[in-house]
Amino acid sequence: MKRYQLLIAVIVILLIIVGIPRLFLIPQLVRALESELGKSLNSNDVVVQVEAPWGWEVLFGRLPRLELVAHNAVIDGLRLARVELSGQQVRFDFASLWQDQELIYTQAAKVQGEIVVAEEALNELLWKEVDPDRLLQLQVSPQSIDLGGTISFWNMDWTLKVQGDLEVHHGTALRYVLKNFAVQETRIPPILLEVLSENYEFVIDLGAFPYPVEIKGVALADRQILVRFGGL
Repeated sequence: MKRYQLLIAVIVILLIIVGIPRLFLIPQLVRALESELGKSLNSNDVVVQVEAPWGWEVLFGRLPRLELVAHNAVIDGLRLARVELSGQQVRFDFASLWQDQELIYTQAAKVQGEIVVAEEALNELLWKEVDPDRLLQLQVSPQSIDLGGTISFWNMDWTLKVQGDLEVHHGTALRYVLKNFAVQETRIPPILLEVLSENYEFVIDLGAFPYPVEIKGVALADRQILVRFGGL
């Protein structure tokens, strides 16, 4: 009888040892990550999922798998409709996160994700950065990002439709560049072309993302863009 009681006691102790981190440590870690990432992404809608089979891994600053979904985030002044990120074997400074609520990422075996940016958010950035008078606006389609509107030049009003595109810039930024020009079906004056190129191209820097990322590709859709990225 005593032997069975001892066996039961050992099993209970083992269950407690195994269960403590999963019942208490992991939920607290998730809350801390959601809070810190919410601050970094300027979002009130952040959901983090952590996979750690034993739970004790987090004490050593290691997460076998991490998934993040955030809505209405902001990076470098650009509002992001949705951010998705998944990482494997993510390492971080556990003490800094636990004591100072500061996420210090060190490395990961693999990080990948996607950012969705709505046409409306691109226009907000355009008007803030280069066109405070809101003379022109961007229209996103699967083929291009057109810049259109009416602008006054040489005491004349010119109705513009300019094709543009987003190019990867230095690995971690996107640059909006102008491509093809059409002005009321007439040839655009070279000096106006130069003015537009100098003043209506802008850069979106994703280097402020909580994890070091490298842009892998950009896809255009109806009234939105999708940016794929991976970890450095």
